Amino acid sequence: MTKRKIRPGLWTFLSLLACFVSLTAPVASEKPGEAPRSLTAADYAQAEKFMSYNVTPLVLRAGVRPTWLSGDRFWYRNALEKEGSEFILVDPKRGARSPAFDHAKVAAALSAATGKTYDATHLPFSTFDLSADGKTISFSDEGKRWSCDLKGKSLKPVEGGEAPPPDKRRGEGRRPGAGERPEVLSPDKLFAAFIRDHNLWVREVSTKTEKQLTTDGVKDYGYATDNAGWIKSDRPVVSWSPDSKKIATFQQDQREVGEMYLVETKVGHPVLQAWKYPLPGDKVVSMIERVVIHLDGPRTVRLKMPPDQHRSTFTDDIKSQSGGMEDVQWSPDGLRIAFVSTSRDHKHEVLRLADPDKGEVRDV
Repeated sequence: MTKRKIRPGLWTFLSLLACFVSLTAPVASEKPGEAPRSLTAADYAQAEKFMSYNVTPLVLRAGVRPTWLSGDRFWYRNALEKEGSEFILVDPKRGARSPAFDHAKVAAALSAATGKTYDATHLPFSTFDLSADGKTISFSDEGKRWSCDLKGKSLKPVEGGEAPPPDKRRGEGRRPGAGERPEVLSPDKLFAAFIRDHNLWVREVSTKTEKQLTTDGVKDYGYATDNAGWIKSDRPVVSWSPDSKKIATFQQDQREVGEMYLVETKVGHPVLQAWKYPLPGDKVVSMIERVVIHLDGPRTVRLKMPPDQHRSTFTDDIKSQSGGMEDVQWSPDGLRIAFVSTSRDHKHEVLRLADPDKGEVRDV
């Protein structure tokens, strides 16, 4: 039997379909001429049992979402049978699988430092960064960045580090609070990339000196913009080179894309929200023009190729689950970029290699 991967969007559709069937089935069984039966709170409660947030916890170890590391290793977050979660490190070459770090000792160290109570299966973060030497992890909690060795013996705050915005697709519902910056740190932690006035900037972490990298970004045609239509944030979508000297990103063209509207109702006057959101059948959709920005200069190199769809192989968003740029990977020496171009209907994928200095692209 051939196994097929069901995309997250399809799970949502199936959940909604189950709710629809649950709500409409009693009505469909009524005899002709009889008045339709009114739905009760119990009917809606029954239908809600089939929503994704209720059925997903019933399936354990079904969704391994790897975060790849050097040496072809990866880690993922695993839901436990009773409650809570754990972080697993996998080395496919060796066939090894083990905890990514000592959960209990990291929880104890974090509890002592913050005055809050955490345990091994209820850590306050759902993602982390592993250092280049593989000896420490860094993570965010309550708007603060922390660094800790794998054995939980040395926990310390990261100077100048703030928590990135949460990714709703990973179940992170909290948005940045006061004092938090929507930015992306470079691998060497010396620079932070951020968006201002539709352009990309960097800030030197130690001196807080800011430098503008692009100048031609305008409204609805900005650099590294995080706007997929159904989700958006002020955090840039970028992929830093391993040497922290270059940034792979895009200039997103939404100038002619139609708008979606939402009226927020509350006490007093309602608030109208509007954002760019292409609908099925629209001739003009959001497109990205891939670029590589060199901090030296700075200078922008546009890849010599037509604009790409705002798509990735996994979702309709170009942003990855960890907040970076999806389907983009630098070579270890930073001399090549591998990326995947995805068609709007997800039926056609092209693996490409690009020269970040000359902008030349070839199909693999």
